[in-house]
Amino acid sequence: MLGTIIISVILLALVALIVRYMIKSKRSGKNILSCGGNCSACGMCSSCKFHEQNAKTPEVKA
Repeated sequence: MLGTIIISVILLALVALIVRYMIKSKRSGKNILSCGGNCSACGMCSSCKFHEQNAKTPEVKA
């Protein structure tokens, strides 16, 4: 029983560190989950930073 508690605490600490890293990365503007730039296969293409930064056609204002 003590072993289960120790392992659970270690796993919980690892998950907390991973979540903390992801939050810090997100706040600093890093892309945590990168799609690799394949916009044709991505369902989130319209809201992707990669797509916005690398758009080949400029927006035309009427």
